[in-house]
Amino acid sequence: MSAALLFLRLVLVFGWTIGLHCDSDVPAAHTMYDKLSIKRNISKRELKCKEGEYAAENMCCKQCPPGSVKSADCTKDKNTTCERCTEGSFMNHYNSLDECLRCKPCDSELDLEVAEHCTVTQNTQCRCKQHYFCNSSDPCHHCNPCSKCENGAIEKECTPTTDTVCKRNVWWIYVVVVGIVIAIASLAVAAYCYKKKRKDFDLNNQMRHPVVHKPPTPEMEHLLYPDIDLSTHIPAIVEEMTLPQVKNFVRKHEIPEPAIEQTIQDHLNDSTEQKIKLFHIWYQHHGMKGAYGNLIISLRKFSMRTVADKIEKKLNVVTSSSQENGRSKVSALSDEHTV
Repeated sequence: MSAALLFLRLVLVFGWTIGLHCDSDVPAAHTMYDKLSIKRNISKRELKCKEGEYAAENMCCKQCPPGSVKSADCTKDKNTTCERCTEGSFMNHYNSLDECLRCKPCDSELDLEVAEHCTVTQNTQCRCKQHYFCNSSDPCHHCNPCSKCENGAIEKECTPTTDTVCKRNVWWIYVVVVGIVIAIASLAVAAYCYKKKRKDFDLNNQMRHPVVHKPPTPEMEHLLYPDIDLSTHIPAIVEEMTLPQVKNFVRKHEIPEPAIEQTIQDHLNDSTEQKIKLFHIWYQHHGMKGAYGNLIISLRKFSMRTVADKIEKKLNVVTSSSQENGRSKVSALSDEHTV
């Protein structure tokens, strides 16, 4: 029995000794792994590829040529796998991208037509239709009709990039000069008569503190239109606007051109949905506060007064009670600005 206990003790002591050795090796193993990881990360950061190559894992791979994109990185035994762009997409430079770029359309509602069709290596090239010219920098976003000269007196014909230049008639300059002289003379006579009458006035009967009514400030003008949620009224609003008017409106409110083009492309055959989606982008960008007033005031400022009046009339039923409160606020502000 004592021999068995002795054997058991020897086994326990031997196992404990081995455990100590194993524990002492664990930190060393971790240290070695950390050093290898640090070395691998440093080598990856210091990897510099040549022009026309890109870094993938621990090696440099050749970029895909124009007209194709990457489908798989290179390996030690195989070059980068590239696949050709499909119809309706293109890639015009060497790259390591996973997807080709989508070809842009030439919007006929903006008086654009296709100059060169999209290929796998080149995007669609657009130009203005006949009798229209582009008034924006390249690439052209919309076209204007060419100007017509009085009596057909054309100096330079309209081109896709420049407007018609008309011949100048000298006679109208004399008319303008004579008109200015007559206007100045009339003002001088009127001023003389006014000063002469002023001398005969009894200064004691004049108002010492005349009331001066200042024109409404932008802040007062915005108070005429309450803050309402336009999201439910957007279909009714854009019903009164053409697609070019909606595009012009969102452009002048600094909506990015790529967002506009993408929205048009996503709903190519549905101009109503295009108008609704574009207006939603502006509304999300602006926010509800002051959106109604900004809409009406901007439309009038952008020479779309008829559209503004129609939209205001449509929303008048919803906002009539709120407008009364807004007008009372404007009256209060006007009294504060009265001198």
